[in-house]
Amino acid sequence: MNQVDALAHRSTEFEPTLSPRFVAYVRDYLLDRGVDPDPIFAQCGIESRKSEEYDCPLPVQQVAHLFELAARHTDNPRIGMNMGERYHYEGSSLLILAMLAAPSVEEGMKCLSRYDQYVDTGIETFFETDQPTARFGARLIGGDEVKGDQINEYLLVFLAQALFVATRRRIPATEVWFRHTDRQNAAELEAFFGSPVKFGKNYNVLFFDRDYLRERFFSSNALLYEILTNALKTYFSSASQQSGFLDVVCREIACCGGDESPTAESIAARLAISPRTLRRRLADHGYSFQDAKKLARENRAKYYLSHTSMPLSEIAFELGYSELSAFSRAFRSWVGVTPQNYRSSYRHFLQV
Repeated sequence: MNQVDALAHRSTEFEPTLSPRFVAYVRDYLLDRGVDPDPIFAQCGIESRKSEEYDCPLPVQQVAHLFELAARHTDNPRIGMNMGERYHYEGSSLLILAMLAAPSVEEGMKCLSRYDQYVDTGIETFFETDQPTARFGARLIGGDEVKGDQINEYLLVFLAQALFVATRRRIPATEVWFRHTDRQNAAELEAFFGSPVKFGKNYNVLFFDRDYLRERFFSSNALLYEILTNALKTYFSSASQQSGFLDVVCREIACCGGDESPTAESIAARLAISPRTLRRRLADHGYSFQDAKKLARENRAKYYLSHTSMPLSEIAFELGYSELSAFSRAFRSWVGVTPQNYRSSYRHFLQV
């Protein structure tokens, strides 16, 4: 393998993905309206008739492009919002079924936040309940070049609608944030959530009254919830062992922004294991937690360089470096070439 081939191969080590269920959601919405999905999907290189659960995760950029193409093809700038409002629950993934079988809003959202990191590695979520106002956040991973307006709106509208279906009570939202800056759907979104909506934020966030966490689910089923959560634990434990526990840890570290310093304790909490277990399992693979942090930073840098047009200074900041020169030295020690040469080599490889 020559140097250019090696660079192209390495750049794919950190590839944020979404579940193929997103394909099914877009397909079902189009079919419901008598729109042939095949031409739209073909433009994205996706087979519309194949979307089995866990079959083949798709890159975030590809799925986001599908959402945007569907919006343009149907001349519907609110397609993400409309899909969330009219979600096909009969086509739900195992994770959504488990969430809706939980006993309450709090337990359901904990389930979603705990396992979505495995289903959708291209979505970083957080769920905080220790303030007077609870908050659930979701952010697409993939750089600023990913146009995620439609998916952003879909994610929060779907969650609010699912909670309404399960509780028969609208979520008492106090404020809603979206990452994108396009405000064209602001009025419709504010009417749906019944709260102020702000754009251009770092995360898509749903803020709501903490008392709502105690709302019981009419869809609750204790036996089904136990069966499904055990199935999720079994499946993802097996999957993480097959793909490598190190990969799972690196992905969780990579999800932390440059202003957040991941610790063994914080990453262990994200994986629902103890810090001792985290360190032991890493040691079984011949790595320390510090080794994993370095590898995660390297993989994230490669992804930004090969998949985005972010300036080098911005990449350095995202990775926690205060100076571009420090990032350049570190990257060269990892790969053997400068960040600019790495990016140039990768683009040359794509043009060959």
